[in-house]
Formats: sequence, structure tokens, C-alpha cells
Amino acid sequence: MIQIKNVVKLFKTKKQSLKAVDQVSLTIEQGEIFGVIGYSGAGKSTLIRMLNLLEKPTEGSVYIDDVELNSLSQRELRKKRQKIGMIFQHFNLLWSRTVRENISFPLEIAKVPKKEREKRVQELIDMVGLQGKEEDYPAQLSGGQKQRVGIARALANQPKVLLCDEATSALDPKTTDSILQLLQEINQQLGLTIVLITHEMHVIQKICDRVAVMENGRVVELGNTQEVFENPEQQMTKEFVKQVQEVGLRSGGLAT
Repeated sequence: MIQIKNVVKLFKTKKQSLKAVDQVSLTIEQGEIFGVIGYSGAGKSTLIRMLNLLEKPTEGSVYIDDVELNSLSQRELRKKRQKIGMIFQHFNLLWSRTVRENISFPLEIAKVPKKEREKRVQELIDMVGLQGKEEDYPAQLSGGQKQRVGIARALANQPKVLLCDEATSALDPKTTDSILQLLQEINQQLGLTIVLITHEMHVIQKICDRVAVMENGRVVELGNTQEVFENPEQQMTKEFVKQVQEVGLRSGGLAT
């Protein structure tokens, strides 16, 4: 479904160059929820932005459905991007548009006829649980509701891939769990491939089938989430696992 082959991303300034992603190769299967975890500066955000070529690789190739994105013309890439949805940490909503209008926006850009557009928007509102909020503006919504709008908008053009860039980092734990549950339901209902980046191990543990751990632009550990969680090999991975274990202990302590 998604293949990343020997990808390098180099950012150059007048004084120096920074290798944000360093020789990363990954295969992500159709219908999988794949997590990428790492601390700030690990290269994970750059990596996910290369999956729709918002960042172009300096070296290497990105394939989706056996199509090499690097080789596409701008017109072909725009069409391909319609099938790659993306949700963001800070929602990226249009503040002067209502919930309904925000969700409709990508359909307008794709020149979907009005009746078909309205039907699709209502389906998405129902899917993400925003009934009764259709005419509200983003300023009237909670963080979780804003992210539900972001998810609905990302699903508008019926994508095959959904990219989640720190999608729960701005949310409280209870809201995070509800958004993760929604993503899991969407994955199961639509057979959507989800690629999720985060610095929170409990997010990976909760919904991801497999996980890649990034450090200094490289993937240092890769495997089935449960196996990586139970038998972390790298020091970086052990630190992330320890975070979850400590949160579990604190929660248990509070419960008693």
C-alpha cells in the first residue's frame, strides 16, 4: 500500500545542513494503523509530510498503490492527494466557516456537485458524531469537536490513506481516548490505512498495529506494537514504554 524506500530529507541553510530523515525504508500495509513515535526533532513530522509530498524527499522514493509520488506532475499529484487525507495537531480549520462549510471545503475544491456535496457532508457529520453542531463555528467548539471536524474534512474525498500529525497532542486524556476510538472505528468501517505520528506511547499502544520508533532521523526499532511494548530493544523505546508503565502505576494508585 505505502512504500518508503531509502528516503532522505536534507534541509539546507547558508551556514549548515540538517538531515531530518536519514535513509528510512518502511512498508505500510493496506488497512493497517501504523504508528511512528519519537521525541521532538526525531524526524517523524517530516516523514509523514513526505507521504503526500508536502515535503519532497532529497533522496529516495515514496510509493502509494505502486505509484511513485516523486514522478507525478503537479496536476497528477493534486489528484492523488485527494485520496490522502490529513489531520493536524491544531486542527487547521477555517474560522470564518461553520462546521458544515469546513467539511464541505475540500469537496468544493474538487468541484463535487452541490447535491452530492451536501449528502456527503451530512454522512460525515453523522460518522464523527457532530449532529446538532452543523451551523456552529470553530470558536464555539471544544478541542475534541474541532478535531472531529478535522477528521470529517480529511475524509470528505473518500481517501484511502489518513495521515495523523500529532492529532491528539492538544487534547486532554479523556478526549484523546474518544478521538482514538473514532479513528479505530473509521479504520474498521472504511478499511482505511492510517499513519499516525506521536510522542505519546499510550496512543501507539491503544490503536496501532505496528510501530516505528524514530531517533535522529532514523528508524531505530520497528515491529508489532505488542511485541515492541513487551520487549523493547533500544534505549529510546524503553523510555517510551516506561512512560506508559508509570502512568499506569499512578492511575492504579489513584484508583485505590
